[in-house]
Amino acid sequence: MFITDVYDSMTASKAWYDKAKLTLAGATTFPFVSRTKASNGVDGFCSRQDKDPELGNVLTIGLDTQTIGYQPVPFYTGQNIQVLRHERLDERNAPVLVSLLRQQMGKFSWGGNGATLGRLKATQIMVPVITNASGEDVVDWDGMSAYGYALRVRAERSLEPVLG
Repeated sequence: MFITDVYDSMTASKAWYDKAKLTLAGATTFPFVSRTKASNGVDGFCSRQDKDPELGNVLTIGLDTQTIGYQPVPFYTGQNIQVLRHERLDERNAPVLVSLLRQQMGKFSWGGNGATLGRLKATQIMVPVITNASGEDVVDWDGMSAYGYALRVRAERSLEPVLG
């Protein structure tokens, strides 16, 4: 399915700042999401800024670095971050969707062949689908949530011997 058919919206972050110009006064409770691959895109924390933060429970894409992350809480961003929303997105299906998006981002590169909003809108991802009552293929959000939960349980069980 096209990315635009999977998500309710895909827009540029409205809560972006140049990291060097962030106001540092106050409690640093908001993640600052940049185009880094490390730490789910979180490049530090900041205090409340003049703009409202982006609401959480979204996926983020760093355009020129093709970095993908799931942001469960309100956050601020650097430039060139796309925010993908869907009312059915949650902490169970988000890791599945992050993996599916990362698979497709591999076809983009730095520079002239990088990810752009136009290229993202023309990109398809392999998502599980079901057929609805009208005979249309639609995203299987429940199935992705169940699969994501099963993967998490499997990962946690594999860590039990290490963590004790």
